[in-house]
Amino acid sequence: MRYRCCHFLMRYVARVLLLAMGIGLCPFALTDELQWSTPLGELPGENRDQALVVVLITNDVSTEWESGRVSRRASFAEKCWCGKSFLRAVSDVPSGFFHPSAPVYWQHWPLGLPHLLTGGEKVTGPGRCAVVVTDGFYRILEFFVGVPDRGELTVLIGDAEDTRRWMRQHTKQPSEFTKQIADRNRQRINRLWKLELDQQLVAMGESSQQKVAGPIEEAERFTEEAKVRLRPLAMQLQKVYLKDVQLRFGLTELSDFERLVILEQHSATRLAWTSVMAPFIAGADLRSVYEDLVEIVWDRKMMSLRRHEDDSASDDALDNWISRHGDQDPFAFEIQLPRLSRSGQRQRVPVSEVAERRGLGWKDLDSEIKEVPIRQVTTRELATWLTRHERRPIDVSRPSHARFLFFRSATDRPYPIRDGEPPARSITMIRQVKR
Repeated sequence: MRYRCCHFLMRYVARVLLLAMGIGLCPFALTDELQWSTPLGELPGENRDQALVVVLITNDVSTEWESGRVSRRASFAEKCWCGKSFLRAVSDVPSGFFHPSAPVYWQHWPLGLPHLLTGGEKVTGPGRCAVVVTDGFYRILEFFVGVPDRGELTVLIGDAEDTRRWMRQHTKQPSEFTKQIADRNRQRINRLWKLELDQQLVAMGESSQQKVAGPIEEAERFTEEAKVRLRPLAMQLQKVYLKDVQLRFGLTELSDFERLVILEQHSATRLAWTSVMAPFIAGADLRSVYEDLVEIVWDRKMMSLRRHEDDSASDDALDNWISRHGDQDPFAFEIQLPRLSRSGQRQRVPVSEVAERRGLGWKDLDSEIKEVPIRQVTTRELATWLTRHERRPIDVSRPSHARFLFFRSATDRPYPIRDGEPPARSITMIRQVKR
């Protein structure tokens, strides 16, 4: 009896799996068939016009920086904190969405800071996730914050196809497809966000040049406009978003907003925000705006991807700059704040009037450090430089943002000057070194 039951169960499971493979819903079969492509890589020329690229962006650390810690042969689900959930969402996409003449390429962009920039420790904070769907030329079609649930990825790909169709229909009137995206998204948001969307559409109409251009020029124009518009738009939407989540989730304390990071793993948390943002970044080249976009959503520093045109010359640029100023002379690196945090003094710890009268305030620090050679560095440049010279790891974010790294000389250890620490000690040290 036991044998007959087991035999029946095995036949039933096999039948279900075969049926799932036949209609493209089996996650195990579909995982093997996914066309994973290199981040930022050029796609095959054939069918590129009809291709879609689904980019999963997470705060995982790339294996590029984790040599000896994570196997480069590890599976996607092992390297991505939400890999299993994402593959379940992929398995729910109908098989009709995957056609050889209109391929869907999948990319995973791990943009978390490596241990070199987190003090040598593995950061165990909440996972962050965003999904961007582009055409075969990396032009943004749809934008999504959170881990896609079952069915959400299907809707996202369908919306991307609609956006691409509207872009092609309105090549001579680019603002028209923006309005069509806005009309579609308007059905998914409440009155508060509808008012904000309409205000942004009015502002776009007042600033748009409405010049007709070719496909390449048009993509460049969209990208430049998106980069100019992105930060002020994001700052305005952030005000509405914070009021919205305060009402929805009762967030009041700082610790509550740390909990918001976890809530943002669910798409419903930022759905209205992305619905308003998406029309104004559609058509822009993701390769040019992803750093701004990710830092706006995460409000954290991230690690940019290595572009294929990067070479050893770009890696040598920082060393060449240091060598021009002498091995024994002081210098400093400047690390910019995340995009939404660049509002000046509000990020810095307050300084007493007594300290300011004694020349130990933030203005005094800025004045002193400008008298030594200073260079703005990206997280990628800094991590590459630390690796090449086998330097000790630095934490650029904790306990507060390191705005400057001050070096007494090229062979000296960097001294982090943080926004959360009074500047008196740093000012005194810089003055002593300059004597």
